[in-house]
Amino acid sequence: MPPRGVVAAGHPASARAGADVLEAGGNAADAAVAAVAASLSAEACLTGLGAGGFALVREPDGRAELLDFFVAAAGVGRTEHDLDQRAHLHPYEVPFRSATQVFNVGPSSCAVPGMPLGLATLHERHGRLPLASVLAPAIALAHDGITLVPQQDYLHNILSGILTVDGPMRAIFAPRGRLLRSGETLRFPDLGDALEVLAFEGPAPFATGRYAERVASFLDERGGLLTREDLAAYRVAIREPIAARYRGHQILTNPKPSSGGSLIAHTLGLLDRQRLGSLDAGELAKALARAMVATDEARPSIVDGIRPPEGDALRTRGDTPTGRDAGGSGPAPGATTPFSSPGNTTHVCAIDAHGLTVSVTSSCGSGSGVVIKGTGIYMNNMMGEEDLNPGGFFTLPPGERLTSMMAPTIAYAPAQGTARTDVVMALGSAGSERLRSAIVQILVNMLDLGLPAQEAVDRPRLHHHRGTIHAEGCTPDEVALALESAGYDVNPWPVTDLFFGGAQVTVRRTLSGEVVFDGGGDPRRGGAAIVV
Repeated sequence: MPPRGVVAAGHPASARAGADVLEAGGNAADAAVAAVAASLSAEACLTGLGAGGFALVREPDGRAELLDFFVAAAGVGRTEHDLDQRAHLHPYEVPFRSATQVFNVGPSSCAVPGMPLGLATLHERHGRLPLASVLAPAIALAHDGITLVPQQDYLHNILSGILTVDGPMRAIFAPRGRLLRSGETLRFPDLGDALEVLAFEGPAPFATGRYAERVASFLDERGGLLTREDLAAYRVAIREPIAARYRGHQILTNPKPSSGGSLIAHTLGLLDRQRLGSLDAGELAKALARAMVATDEARPSIVDGIRPPEGDALRTRGDTPTGRDAGGSGPAPGATTPFSSPGNTTHVCAIDAHGLTVSVTSSCGSGSGVVIKGTGIYMNNMMGEEDLNPGGFFTLPPGERLTSMMAPTIAYAPAQGTARTDVVMALGSAGSERLRSAIVQILVNMLDLGLPAQEAVDRPRLHHHRGTIHAEGCTPDEVALALESAGYDVNPWPVTDLFFGGAQVTVRRTLSGEVVFDGGGDPRRGGAAIVV
C-alpha cells in the first residue's frame, strides 16, 4: 500500500493520534485537527481549549490560506470603570536554568480563546472524515490518560506555581499532592467530555451555549475581564499568507497582524543573498548572527503598523502605559527581563499523499493558572504576556486581536527538469521570540545543507536577544570562537534546551512519480514524527 502521509507533533501521542486518523482514511487537515486536539491533554501545560493559534493550509492545487484563531482582547460590553477595576495581574517568577523571569497570570490575564472554533473551522473547510471520528483519539487520551515524557519535567518544574495555584489545576497536574513527573499518567476527563461536545455539537456551546456561560461566569466571579459578549462575538479570521522566496522555494507564513512571519521573511531575504551551503560551521554561524541582528535592528520598520484590520487605536488604561500594578510582591508588569516567554506553545504539521499540507501552531501563553471548573478548559494568560502587548497591558480595545510571534510555515518547490522532482514541507515551532530563529535555521539546514528533517531539527541553534548571541549547549567550540572573534557577545548554554524552541517538520517529495515522506520531531520538547 502506498504511504498515506506524515504527521509531526510535540508529543508522541499527539503524532500517533494524527497518524491513526490518516490510516483511517482522513486527509492532512483531519490529521492535524486530531493531533492538535490530542495535544490539549498530551501537552496540557502548553495549550488547551482556552488557547489560540494559527493554521496555515496549502491545497494540492496551490491555493493557500491562513486561519487566524488567535486570542482577542477581553472586555466587550464592560464599562470603562469596570475594566479599570479588573485590570490587575498576578506576577509569577519563572526560574529558568540561566535566569528568572516574571510572568503575569490570574483571571484578568485571560484573553478570548479561539481554539474550539479554530479546530471546527479548520475541519469544516478542509477535512474529510466526520469530526467525531477525527476527535475520537483525543477524547480517548483525555479520559484514559497520557504518559508524560521526560522533557515535560522541566516545564512542570519552572511552571509549578502556575500549575498548582488552585484546586482545579492541582487535580490535573498534581492529583496526588505533587506535580506529575515523567512516566506518570496525566488524566483530564473534563477535557474529554468537552471534546465530545465539540465532536457532536460543534463549537456553538463554547460561543453562546453552556460552556460559554460557565467560562464567563467563572472568570467574572474572580475578577476577570472576559464576558459572554466576548465569546459570542469571536470569529476565525481567514487571511492570505505572506510569501517569500528562499533557495528557489516559495515560503508561505503567518501575515500581519502577527509579526513572526514578517520577521522570518526578512531574515530569509538577507540570507538568500549568500551562498551558505559552502561555508564552514564558524562562517555559517556568523552569517546567521548577522542576519538575526540586522532583522532585530530593522524590526520597528518591519512590524510598524501591525494591527488587525478590525482594530481601533490603542488606548492607555491605568496610571502608566503598562496599566495598573500587578498586585502583590515582585516587579510590576512590563518590567524588563532577560528573556521573553518560555513559549508555552506547541506545533503540529501534516501532509497527505495528495499533497494537502497543514501547519498549526497553538498556545496558552505561559498559562493563566485558571482551569474553568467542570469544563476542561485551561485558559491562556495572553493579556499578561509582555511581548504580545507592545503598547502596554490592558491597552487594546476589547475584541481586538493580539499580535503574535507564532509562524506556521510551508515551503515548496515546483517540479523542474526531466527528473520531475517536487517538494513541499510544513514546519513551525514553539518558543516565543526563539521560534523564528528555529524556523529560519531549520530551513537553512534543509535547503542549504541538504539535511533530512530530523537532523535539521536536532542541529544546535543560535538566537540573538538584546545584543547577545545565545548558543545551544552542543554547539561546537569553533562556532563560539568564530562569533566572539567577530565581536559578538556569546552566551553558551550548557545543554540542549527548550529555550531554543520546539519545532516539528513534515516533508513530501515526489521523484519520478514516487511519493516519499519524511518528518522530524523536536527532542527539546519530546516531539515525534510518524510516516504512515
